[in-house]
Amino acid sequence: MKKTLTAIFLSLMMMSLFAPLAMAKDDIIPDASKLVAQADTEAPADAKSVKATAGNGEVTLTWNVTTDNVAVKGYKIYYGTSSVAKEGDDYTLGPIDAGNKIRYTITGLTNGTKYYFAVTAYDAAGNESINYSDEVSSTPAQVSADNEPPKVAKTEAVIKTLVRITFSEAVKLPSLNPQSAFNIKNDTTQAILPVTKVEMDASDPSKKAVLLTTGVQQAGATYLVTVGIQIKDLADNPIVSGTSDTGFFIGSSVTNVTPPATPVVTPEQVKPAASTQQALADTVSPELISVAVPNTTHLEVTFSEPVVISNDPSANFIITEENNIENTLDVTSSVLSPDQKKVTLTTAVQKAMNYNLIVVEVKDKAGNMIGVDSNATVFFGGLSNEETDTPTEDDISALTQQTPDKTPPEDVTNLMAELADKMVKLNWTGSLNTAGDLINYVLYKSTDGTSYGKGTSIDSTAVNYELSKLVPGMTYFFKVTAKDAKGNESMGAVTSLELPCTGPELGLLLLGSLGIGRLMKKAKKTKK
Repeated sequence: MKKTLTAIFLSLMMMSLFAPLAMAKDDIIPDASKLVAQADTEAPADAKSVKATAGNGEVTLTWNVTTDNVAVKGYKIYYGTSSVAKEGDDYTLGPIDAGNKIRYTITGLTNGTKYYFAVTAYDAAGNESINYSDEVSSTPAQVSADNEPPKVAKTEAVIKTLVRITFSEAVKLPSLNPQSAFNIKNDTTQAILPVTKVEMDASDPSKKAVLLTTGVQQAGATYLVTVGIQIKDLADNPIVSGTSDTGFFIGSSVTNVTPPATPVVTPEQVKPAASTQQALADTVSPELISVAVPNTTHLEVTFSEPVVISNDPSANFIITEENNIENTLDVTSSVLSPDQKKVTLTTAVQKAMNYNLIVVEVKDKAGNMIGVDSNATVFFGGLSNEETDTPTEDDISALTQQTPDKTPPEDVTNLMAELADKMVKLNWTGSLNTAGDLINYVLYKSTDGTSYGKGTSIDSTAVNYELSKLVPGMTYFFKVTAKDAKGNESMGAVTSLELPCTGPELGLLLLGSLGIGRLMKKAKKTKK
């Protein structure tokens, strides 16, 4: 039905009457936050300290909080399978809006493929960091359920220049200088027995056995083998420094000038020396014979045979009050007698009460460990100051002369190397310094894991150190030792790091060798 002329006229009048009201309703003053956002033209600072941790089909990224002249609203993640090393390049994947978080997990990645990542920040006005963050990379991989490190299960001399080490599980050798992962020394003279070649024992399908070609052994001598953290199981768990990375063997007198590639020595083929037979026949654990209390701060613990103890006395000897095992008596040092059957312990001041002495993980020369069936726990009565005299200087001097200090401080632990801020940064957990005589640490650097140059002295309180002037594409080995006032130096903890050939991490080369690291810029982000 058509509208009449009058109806049309009235409609136009109503529209003209109420139009100002409609305009007034829409003309609302914007809130302050919108005005600030519209006025903000300054981009947030570049994201920093990005780290990547690989998982099964995923990579987790973390980074530091970024600043802005107003406020950072969130972060974007750019990534791809190629490195963005120069200005104008861009990532093929992403960006992912991570929101206002500093941790984000990217899922759905392909295991075995290396990915490169960079992060930017953005504010409420849409301004985004001008540059990408420093690039990081990571390769997702199938997560293994194996978290158990390998252990030394057995060591034996095959012939006078060949030693077999059997581990608790299958292991793999480092591709570069595997002989640097093994240290052998005469347990009596402390003379080093060189290791010239290391290979897997081809006759062992379980891949648990490793063959070491050595210098000529002293027949009948006891040798101590220490395995470095370069030895890992098939799940990349490194051997742990402590009691599980060592073993003893008796030097062989058997000569075989040209041993076969896979030596197999049977009792019919080789008759070991008498001392070797005796050591191999020793399956009896040491026993705790007696505990004497000469004064309020010392104990004399005697065993049935020569024993091997840790540099850390608290690892082998625990003392608790008889009536309250939660109260312990500190053991500060341990000294082994020349015949290695008696251990003199220095303790905190005893009280006139009964104590429990608990002996753990003490071994004999054949590696038999003391057990609960060997009287490993005994009671003794603490002395009061009235019952004994404090040891005189002559007493202490006699003890010192009997067993001169030849024990170095304990090694540092958890030594790690990483790229950080265009430098190589070493981090470690300090030495236990049980004897309290740690003077300094010494840092050594090597490119082959065997030949180390002159060491650099580091303060005994330090737990990290930064290096530059390193060559891209090169693998470096870093060793940190602990040194005491007598000049005794520990074997050292070792770690290695392969430097990248390309990518933003290349800045560490320029920073050290050209001295212009401060002029390096991150790759400029391409506008989307």
